Amino acid sequence: ALPALSAPWNIVVAGVGGTGVVTIGALIGMAAHIEGKGVSVLDMTGLAQKGGAVMSYVRIAGRQEALHAARVATGEAHLVLGCDLVVAVGEDTLSKMRVGVTHALVNTGQAITGDFVRNPDLPFPLDPMKEQLREAVGADGADFVDASRLAALLMGHSIAANTFMLGYAWQKGLVPVSAEALARAIELNGVAVADNHQAFLWSRRAAFDPSGVRRVASAAEPAAPTHRLSRGV
Repeated sequence: ALPALSAPWNIVVAGVGGTGVVTIGALIGMAAHIEGKGVSVLDMTGLAQKGGAVMSYVRIAGRQEALHAARVATGEAHLVLGCDLVVAVGEDTLSKMRVGVTHALVNTGQAITGDFVRNPDLPFPLDPMKEQLREAVGADGADFVDASRLAALLMGHSIAANTFMLGYAWQKGLVPVSAEALARAIELNGVAVADNHQAFLWSRRAAFDPSGVRRVASAAEPAAPTHRLSRGV
């Protein structure tokens, strides 16, 4: 079931520049426009070109007059779509979350930061960051999915990871527009249309049957050379 729009529904898409964060915000915004809903989209790109933090604020209401500001206020996000884990636990993103209000859906794919340039042995703090998010939204308000890996194995590349995240959130009932409107928005965007449609469908399946989709993806994963049995004498 789609969220009711008795009040504006606030979505924060958080990720890094160059991965399509702004595109995801635009797709949701266009889908809402197609359905005649009120919508505002505000992209916070800062100085980011590629690799820097980017956020897109999307607010959807039953009518345009119900939206009085484009920015999502502190603690008022209903959905945080964390396309990058590091950005999702950043101060700006965490400030939009509140227990009992926010659901965080976060990609656990690990992308290195500038700190690894200075210290290549720096461990990636996956578990502490996941715990930060659980504290911000409550244990029942956080979902984690390795969208980068699943998209790469199912689609042949990880470029569709953000669309995968969008479909997963939609299937969970966290995006208040129809699947048909999102499909039309993908077509109007005109970029990698077939791939984005497939990523959206695979992610919906992953939200419904995660173990089944993981089995399909694992079957497509090539064995590392060190794991292959020797065929020689």
